[in-house]
Amino acid sequence: MACATQVFDNVTRERFNCLVQKAAASGIMTDGDEGQTVIKHGLVSAQISWNFNADSQTLALQYLNPSFLVPCDKVNGMLHDLVDSCP
Repeated sequence: MACATQVFDNVTRERFNCLVQKAAASGIMTDGDEGQTVIKHGLVSAQISWNFNADSQTLALQYLNPSFLVPCDKVNGMLHDLVDSCP
């Protein structure tokens, strides 16, 4: 069962581009304003979906495959820190 979707407000195009660049620098590939990607770390992987709405300046992120080893709160915290890292 997927984790609850996190919705971030006040995400401008510039802020979203900053997030895409930071993700790419960490080896996380994204393509477009919405989609899904898989983040692999050793034997563990996390599937993340995103949906950026430029008109409402919102970004929705959802961790889709939580596990006992990588629970929702851990990945959601990391996603929150990433969004906070771009002003």
